[in-house]
Amino acid sequence: MDKENILDPRQEKYLNWLCTPASGRIPSSQEKYAQQEGIDPTTLRRWQKKPSFKAEWAKRVEDLQGSPERSQKLLDALYAKALDGDNKAAQLYLQATNRLAPTQIKVEHSQKLEDISDAELDALIARAALGEKHIRQETESFARELKEL
Repeated sequence: MDKENILDPRQEKYLNWLCTPASGRIPSSQEKYAQQEGIDPTTLRRWQKKPSFKAEWAKRVEDLQGSPERSQKLLDALYAKALDGDNKAAQLYLQATNRLAPTQIKVEHSQKLEDISDAELDALIARAALGEKHIRQETESFARELKEL
């Protein structure tokens, strides 16, 4: 295997530090990390540019972001806020759980956009506004129902 594609233990440790949420990093900054580990900060920046390092970093970030545990915690937090009466949180929760699909507006026309009349544009805007109003009403209704539970 190509040595260029393998992370050494120091790079692996640095990558683990980078993948830790900023609030939980010890030490708290890249400069302090470099100092603690006895590594020149330019070396850390060079590692970050290395294709194999970047690829592994991207993979780990993707794995973290797609984590079912993280998603569930986020949904639980939205749900709690919705129960407290936060309409936006209720809307986001319903959308995330596919219980309230965003309004889809399909516009079909054979004209160029610049050829649409002001009246036609006003009608499109009004249609979009009605859709938004409907979503808000459903969200508020859902939030009221949750409070009654």
